[in-house]
Amino acid sequence: MKRLVVALAFAALAACGSEDSNALNGQSAPAGGDPAGGIDPLGKDNATEKAGLEAATKRKCGDCHDGPKGKMSGRPTSLGKDASVELYPPNLTPDKDTGIGGWSDDQLANAMRTGLDRQGLQLCSQMKHDAQMSDFEAYSIVKYLRTLPAVSNKVLRSVCPPLKTKEEQAQAQ
Repeated sequence: MKRLVVALAFAALAACGSEDSNALNGQSAPAGGDPAGGIDPLGKDNATEKAGLEAATKRKCGDCHDGPKGKMSGRPTSLGKDASVELYPPNLTPDKDTGIGGWSDDQLANAMRTGLDRQGLQLCSQMKHDAQMSDFEAYSIVKYLRTLPAVSNKVLRSVCPPLKTKEEQAQAQ
């Protein structure tokens, strides 16, 4: 009977077509979620490190952010023929000086969703962001990143005109 109630609750949520960012987005609920009890199974409070690793892998975050000094520590990325763009994906380890250690969880989730940094400036367009990312997925990725070993790796500021220039990059060194 309890399974039927849970199944009906999920069906009702899906039928509502909720505009909420916590909508199901085709993901399964983590263990312990109780949609019938009013708890959002895909909310940030249910985020898990395991789900974050899976999401970061699925979204191929490491294709740009894995660096020579360690997992998610950032590395230069070649864009082939476009010489005006130089990408240096940031260090996503929890290092306080050179990584995301000074960012709040909300700032990180916002950057993944909007493509804006913690000062509200636009990240390079090559940084894939997803406005429809659920709270569960965004905060799971954050939770996963927080578990990585901190790596001290100062990464140059990217050059992606017209957003950022060579002069800004030189100032960041």
